[in-house]
Amino acid sequence: MQTQAHTQAALQAQMEAQERADVWWASLLRTRFEDGAIDVAWDEFVRLFRAKFVPEHIQDRME
Repeated sequence: MQTQAHTQAALQAQMEAQERADVWWASLLRTRFEDGAIDVAWDEFVRLFRAKFVPEHIQDRME
């Protein structure tokens, strides 16, 4: 059974991860896609996201 503190900690961690991903994506759009085009293929997004947020040893297991 989860305690209220555990649930709050999990929600806080989720919010922080979401914020970090949002900042990363906004930065990527500004620096990599300077022409304002945001048409990014899903497989390209997944590759970029995994490279940034998924540890390499986990990526190896995913292949």
